[in-house]
Amino acid sequence: MPCQWLLGLRAQDGGHPPAASAATLAFARQTLGHGPAEWAVQTAVWMTQEVIRQVPAYGGGRTPFETLRRSVESSVLAALAGLYLDARPSPEMVPVEAVEGNTDLVHRGVPLDLVLRGVRIGHACLHQRLMDAIDAEPEPVRLAESHRVSELLFSYADTHASRMAEEYIAERNRWQASTEAARHRIVDDIVAGRRIDQEAAERTLGYELGRHHLAFVVVADELDTPAEVLRRFAAEAARAMDGHGVLTVQAGPSDVWAWTGRLSGAAPSADVEVPTGLRLATGPVMYGVAGFRRSHLGAREAQAFLAETRLCRHADVRVRSLLAAGGERARWFAEETLGGLAGGDARRAELRETLRVYLASGRSPQRAGELLHVSRNTVGYRVKRAEELLGRPLPEDLLELRLALEIARIPR
Repeated sequence: MPCQWLLGLRAQDGGHPPAASAATLAFARQTLGHGPAEWAVQTAVWMTQEVIRQVPAYGGGRTPFETLRRSVESSVLAALAGLYLDARPSPEMVPVEAVEGNTDLVHRGVPLDLVLRGVRIGHACLHQRLMDAIDAEPEPVRLAESHRVSELLFSYADTHASRMAEEYIAERNRWQASTEAARHRIVDDIVAGRRIDQEAAERTLGYELGRHHLAFVVVADELDTPAEVLRRFAAEAARAMDGHGVLTVQAGPSDVWAWTGRLSGAAPSADVEVPTGLRLATGPVMYGVAGFRRSHLGAREAQAFLAETRLCRHADVRVRSLLAAGGERARWFAEETLGGLAGGDARRAELRETLRVYLASGRSPQRAGELLHVSRNTVGYRVKRAEELLGRPLPEDLLELRLALEIARIPR
């Protein structure tokens, strides 16, 4: 039987845990055996990496990678079984999990043309790997199988792409018509800094925007964690942080964005107990529509550090995130750190510069005065006035303050 070569496919290393459904794996193993199934799992990892490399919109972290890998792996397993059975392509041959990633792609705004480009790239990668395997066979097998495999595989690609397009359009229509989509659009507008009708937005969101906000992100370790688990914990976290009400938006298959109202701008004093399997990143407490956005972006900055811990507060990592951020976020950091000492008037700028030089001079009024060409008494007076505007004595750890003073010097 010419296609016996396919049963000899084997993974080249220790392998990877499968991502496809149990039903898809069972059918492939029953049809092909464990060796080709393990080869498909390994090949799907490489294919997933290649698709993301060529179409970065598919990527974005561990969750999108695993969502795409599940789709790719199930498609490879189905294609191998079809090739072995010499089955003509049909929509029923496309596994459910091969198209279920459409939900994430639609919700993340990945356009259909890029989705279909990813399908084409994936099938081209699989064709390359199968041709490599056929090239190792005797000439009669190569001659017979090269044409057959190429013809069937590209027919599968067309069928797969058609099914993907059909499911994508259906999901996009459902998404655009849903209340969740309307809420997500408003949140996206606010986060993007676009103008909104606050009263209309509050009605759609069911959440008051004209107050203090504490934004946070709930992330699941496992891709298949039910969305309800994330939303339920978001509500529990809001209560634990003395929040009033909670707004949640599903951001991806395993993460939820959330906001809760606060009576004041003070940061919550209570710790949140984060259960196993979940992680929590919190932003700073901020006021109004602009604060809704700023707190959320702070939570997203903290989210980048969740690999290190189950609970990450923006206040604990803002200096680290700042070093990679710059721009608008750097100005926010300076404003929050400097308090009343921030501002564009000449007097505050003079006080900031005096304080900056004073700290850079090891807190020496004499040295600072020499650098600024003023008396040491003038330096002392300005430093005292700067402390008053800061609203607190100079801290022992000057890192954040000195960074803020440097940022304040950058022209806008």
